[in-house]
Amino acid sequence: MRRSLVVTAVAALAATVGCASGGSAASGSPAAAESAPPFYNPRVALRDVRLSGVGLTGGAMEIALRVYNPNSYPLEDPRVTYRVIVGDNQLATGVYDAEVDVPAEDSVLVRVPASFTFGGAGGAGRALLNTGSVNYRVLGRIYADTPYGRLSAPYDRAGTYSTVSAVGWPR
Repeated sequence: MRRSLVVTAVAALAATVGCASGGSAASGSPAAAESAPPFYNPRVALRDVRLSGVGLTGGAMEIALRVYNPNSYPLEDPRVTYRVIVGDNQLATGVYDAEVDVPAEDSVLVRVPASFTFGGAGGAGRALLNTGSVNYRVLGRIYADTPYGRLSAPYDRAGTYSTVSAVGWPR
């Protein structure tokens, strides 16, 4: 009787240790052995802003953002949140789901539609007329599907637009 109690206790202990380790030591889990590569933040830069329409209270524009993916895997179905600030005025804000994938170690141009009000654009327009240049900033967050789940990263870029060098807006 005592021998069967010892055998049962040893068997229970072996089963508990086997379950706690996820199975036998020889089987090993491939998911645990293979860890995800690091996630490097995509770099987002403002490339162009084009006026696409004007109404009574404001207008519409297209913001071109260059998204560079430094990772060894693609970024799929990116969602871009953005704020465009010109001078001290917020010109546009929004969320855009891009219908483009960003290949590994490559970049794509994401064209984001945005609207603005003349109230928000007025100060920027006056500064541009008075001084010939205006400071801008575009910031937000980019979300994308990766082989390791949906990841996100912030971005924040600033520059100066000048009517003297308007050929390459923005700089």
